[in-house]
Amino acid sequence: MIRLKKLDWLVFLISIMVFTGSVFWSAVSGEGELRVEIEALDEHFVLPLAEDGGLTLDGPVGKTRVEVKSGAVFISDSDCRDKLCIAMGEISSTSAWVACLPNRVFVRLVAVTSEDAQSPGVDSVAF
Repeated sequence: MIRLKKLDWLVFLISIMVFTGSVFWSAVSGEGELRVEIEALDEHFVLPLAEDGGLTLDGPVGKTRVEVKSGAVFISDSDCRDKLCIAMGEISSTSAWVACLPNRVFVRLVAVTSEDAQSPGVDSVAF
């Protein structure tokens, strides 16, 4: 049996602390209003998660439909071959994402603080 030395215990303790800190940081960093960010080819769209709606995007193999409904976002339809993006289901937290790789559509949720939401800046409409 291998006995652990003092330095081994120190490395183990530091690893546990880093892991616990990263879990805590990822949980805290998701505070704020959630918005849907959609990237498709050279376009970038931002939708509020609080409002139901949808967006149809053109891609290399056809169209992809992204829907926001009841506080969650999902890909409801796509012209891709395997339809894995539809099978990924809906997301409602900042740690998850959905993507349709053949159509180059990437969807994620971003937490925006109230200060960021009120500050004027460049949005997707300006481009």
